[in-house]
Amino acid sequence: MRLKTAGLFIVVAVVAIITLAALHRGPAPEGKTHAINAAQRPDRIRTARPQRKDFAETAHWFGTVESRDRARLIALENGRIVSIIAEDGMPVTAGQLLLTIGGPSIDSRQKVLKSRSAALQQRMTLAERMVTIKRDAVSQQFAKYEELTVAEDALFRLKAELESAGQEIHRLQAAIHVRATVDGVFTNRQVAAGQEVQKGDALAEIIAPNHLYIAATLFPKGGERELEKKRVVIDVPGEDAIQGTISTVFPQRTAAGASAVWIEGSDVAQVLRPGQTVSGRVVFSVHDSVLAIPKNAIVRNEKEQPFVFLKDSSGYRRKPVKTGISADGWIEITSGLMEEDEVVVQGAYELFFRDFNKIYKVAD
Repeated sequence: MRLKTAGLFIVVAVVAIITLAALHRGPAPEGKTHAINAAQRPDRIRTARPQRKDFAETAHWFGTVESRDRARLIALENGRIVSIIAEDGMPVTAGQLLLTIGGPSIDSRQKVLKSRSAALQQRMTLAERMVTIKRDAVSQQFAKYEELTVAEDALFRLKAELESAGQEIHRLQAAIHVRATVDGVFTNRQVAAGQEVQKGDALAEIIAPNHLYIAATLFPKGGERELEKKRVVIDVPGEDAIQGTISTVFPQRTAAGASAVWIEGSDVAQVLRPGQTVSGRVVFSVHDSVLAIPKNAIVRNEKEQPFVFLKDSSGYRRKPVKTGISADGWIEITSGLMEEDEVVVQGAYELFFRDFNKIYKVAD
């Protein structure tokens, strides 16, 4: 019994001594913790060799498809939009009916003009008979020649009035039946059926599709860049990208400081439509088959200077590098690396902070 009690006392004493020793030491230093974790998790550090990639130096732009040639359609009479025959974006030909204008005022004018024309027609028929009678009377010397002249003058005046009334009816019909003045695309409609319009109001536009360009704005990287005649990639939703060229660069900047340009090309007129919003990239330069590494491999110090970690027989070491264009998660390396280098592509910042904790001590 005494032996069991003594053994239990020894075990308790050993546990107490170990606990006191641990409390006395305090928590493990932060740097050593990172080192242990790194040793326990070697999968956190992964290396790979640089690869050959193609890069393009570009700037993003956005714009709207416009036309050099466009015809504005305006209301020639006060009235109401009765019907719209052409749909937005529909190709039209010169003379094609696009929309009609009617309403009470138009109906009233048409009725007055038709009544006037009918009355003039009746009066002219009577005047023609009078001229015939006077001519016969003059030939038989039952009337003077002056009477025939007066009758012919009255007939001439009635003919002129009837012709004027007919022209007015024709003008009204042409005004209320709005037709395409040129071949093109019916677009930018600004009225709806049932809407009241005033003489001179804008109704729509017809844009010639063979003279399209893109009015675009962009912010060139690096400030002032040569833009004229630069190649442009135009992204078309649901289709393959098309090509274009910057044809005009305007000297003035927008309020936000962007450059304003015109983009043209044969594909622009064939694929795009007036009023369409598009975007794409201006290509400044292309770098083919250059050394590149994943962007995650780049580490920057407190001065924003880039470097990488290389793995060799002695472990990991820092190597300053110079970078170029980045795209799709990769970054161009212009100097500082060779193809055979083993670059840390995963866990680079873990190595950086482990070294940071060793070099820079925080005061107690």
